[in-house]
Amino acid sequence: MKKRTQPHLSLRLAAGAMVLLIAALAGGSLWALRRLHKELAHVSATRSVIERGRSIAGQLAYQPVLSADGGEEADWQRFAELVNTLYTLEPALQFIAVSRDGVVVFQQQREALAAGVAEASDPGAATADVVLSQRLLSVAGGTLPVVVFTLPVDAAGGESGVIEVAMRREAVALEERAATDAIGSMFRVSLVTVVIAFAACGAMVVWLMRREERREQVRREQEHLAFAGVMASGIAHDFRNPMSSLKLDVQMIGREAARGADLRRERVTQLARRVAGTVERMDKVFQEFFYLGKPVDETRLTRVDLRRCLDDCLTILEPRFEKAGVGVDRALGDEELVVMADEPSLTRALMNVITNAKQFSPAGAHVRITAGAAGRHVDLHVMDRGPGVPDKERKRIFEMFVSSRPGGTGLGLFLARTALERSGGHISVSDRPDGGADFHIRLNKAE
Repeated sequence: MKKRTQPHLSLRLAAGAMVLLIAALAGGSLWALRRLHKELAHVSATRSVIERGRSIAGQLAYQPVLSADGGEEADWQRFAELVNTLYTLEPALQFIAVSRDGVVVFQQQREALAAGVAEASDPGAATADVVLSQRLLSVAGGTLPVVVFTLPVDAAGGESGVIEVAMRREAVALEERAATDAIGSMFRVSLVTVVIAFAACGAMVVWLMRREERREQVRREQEHLAFAGVMASGIAHDFRNPMSSLKLDVQMIGREAARGADLRRERVTQLARRVAGTVERMDKVFQEFFYLGKPVDETRLTRVDLRRCLDDCLTILEPRFEKAGVGVDRALGDEELVVMADEPSLTRALMNVITNAKQFSPAGAHVRITAGAAGRHVDLHVMDRGPGVPDKERKRIFEMFVSSRPGGTGLGLFLARTALERSGGHISVSDRPDGGADFHIRLNKAE
């Protein structure tokens, strides 16, 4: 059970790691996008503050009191009311000052300033006619950084003047706070959505994998049941005829025993031999079915002398060949034929293939066996003088319970293919040019 569930555990861990990786990439992308949006929000807020400062300076520069010669007190009073209105509308506005020929003629600030104004090292930048500069204003308890918008104004009488509008630098932070808060809210909503989505995906992946495991288990059980059914059908089919013959022979032995003194010993001996042959055939079928159910893990590859293995097989099959009137021609050459294989599996495969060749060869014909090294492999050919194998049957002939011979079990070539595959080999069939079938077996040569 541990070996069977291990692949599922690895697959589950790989799927979980993939989901976490994708989630991390999505989270990282959201974080990078948030940083980018914050930077863009800062740039946008800075531009907005600059535009507002320029707009305020421009509006004030066109006031009539600034272009008039000296100006009446009532005009300056209206100008001061306008400035107070601007303070109400623009919380970041710090002070507004008007100078003529270097003399301050108007100044109004939001809060009292200490003596002295320290200018920053940045000389400022020109935007249209407005000059921007940064200053540090001395206020009670410390300093206040501001951005000053300076715009030249031409007054009557040839006097030159300037108007200065100062805005606290924190206006940029106030301006971008709304955008930053909105971006943060969107980021949190997106992050929660991603987490929920990937949690749902992870749960779906786990559910699908568990469902697939259950389905695979059901399929495995169904395959086992189907295989057991096929095995049972094959055993019943292969044992029906031998059991009938065995029953008939036992009945005849009983009849001979009932004759008493007239018992024919030769007949009893003949029937006993037939019973023994039938039992031997049934035992062979049992052994083939037992081999069919042998676990693949029990296969052990060793160095096997193919020449000796063939000699052993032909020695065992020699009486059957003599009885069928079929000869054997061997052409194995003088080179060493040592392969890597499971010897019991290889022996069974060769026995089945050679027996199949004998069964399809007519009396008086010869089964030809050749072998030789071909690079890193050893090729073995078992050729008979039978009717050959049609093209459409050359793959099916190695399947279980498929036989073109009347009375055949359909297990011999299937077991041969299974045994050779366990040894890392391969078997195929083709027709001989002069008639008959050629079974080609390829094995790995021992280094």
